[in-house]
Amino acid sequence: MNRIIIIITLSLITGSAMSQHSGSQQNIPYRLTTEPAIGTKLMAMDVQVSNLLQYNVHKRFSIISHSVFSFAIPFARMEDVLQNHNYALIQKFGIGTSLYTKHTMNTFSFLAGVKYYAYSGTLDNEHLPEKITTKSTGTTSDFGLMYNLKMVRKKYFMSTRLYVPLKDGLAGMGENATIEIGAGIKLR
Repeated sequence: MNRIIIIITLSLITGSAMSQHSGSQQNIPYRLTTEPAIGTKLMAMDVQVSNLLQYNVHKRFSIISHSVFSFAIPFARMEDVLQNHNYALIQKFGIGTSLYTKHTMNTFSFLAGVKYYAYSGTLDNEHLPEKITTKSTGTTSDFGLMYNLKMVRKKYFMSTRLYVPLKDGLAGMGENATIEIGAGIKLR
């Protein structure tokens, strides 16, 4: 696990250093952007609606806020379990670095925050004399790496994001990784 984090960190630093230009600094193409998106987990049938705010402090350094509302599709779960609700609210903040080409912007960032989850389900099996309902809520930490690709056209752009959580190790990476697709707009 530590090797993966070290390799990703070194890749980010090397990419950022190699893309530096000598001479005068170029203008930052987007100072503040908002990027609403819709996505899903790679290994589950969850739907998530999110918004990413990115404030570029410097051409290669940005501050990021990522807000997510995620909910499970009821019919995509276990047999004999009726979901009453299954959702999560996630708020993460982080820092990132960006690499620019003429019409694309690649941002690599580290995000950390809080996740609130709530679940309620009813076991409805014909072999049991009664229905059993269970409820669970809680708050946990969430942190990971995000890659954000923006296809830029003037003030508006298309955005594709991949988020890989690091909290639960390799098993959690595959199970909880998410992909999002959306649009963005330059606010400042």
